[in-house]
Amino acid sequence: MAWMGESKHYRNCKDPGVPLFITTTVLDFVHAFHRPEVRDAMVLAIARECRIARAALFGYVVMPHHVHLLVRPHAKMNGPKFMQVFKKKSGEAISALLSEAELRQFDQQRGLNGNTFWKYSFRSIVIESEAMFWQKMNYIHDNPVRAGYVESAESYRWSSAGLVMSGRMERRSGIACSEVVESLGTWSVEGGSDGPACPEA
Repeated sequence: MAWMGESKHYRNCKDPGVPLFITTTVLDFVHAFHRPEVRDAMVLAIARECRIARAALFGYVVMPHHVHLLVRPHAKMNGPKFMQVFKKKSGEAISALLSEAELRQFDQQRGLNGNTFWKYSFRSIVIESEAMFWQKMNYIHDNPVRAGYVESAESYRWSSAGLVMSGRMERRSGIACSEVVESLGTWSVEGGSDGPACPEA
């Protein structure tokens, strides 16, 4: 099982197609997502990587130095493999948006264990029941409320709360990439962009 036991280390489930509550953290707890446009980019990266990997995305939140996900990897892919690709691709995308001053915050940790953006490994918990599914979903959505960023979960732009509460999360297939993109509204990054998009299936 993939919960925290007697050991202080999580044992990430290697069974394919298992629904998971996942936490991944930026190296040295650097607040890489402090700018709104970078948080937008991370939300888009979550949607894109889930779409590409054919993983069902049920819930997410982007906080200043970590991300929570509620996902079910494809039937032939397990959590560690999904996260290996997810962390590589999303780390590259976000690092490209950071200023030199922001990147210097990583200098003491950069390169250790071959990592450049995310901390080594990640934490996951297998979702074993419907009650557990909704408990983790509520935990994800309450993060920005507990942190004092917003008074209501659905008013935090960088989480799935608004999508879930408005009925745009299908219990079997999750949230469509297009719904996540639409939730971001106007998209802009320094240097210009044609706007966010989902990859073709």
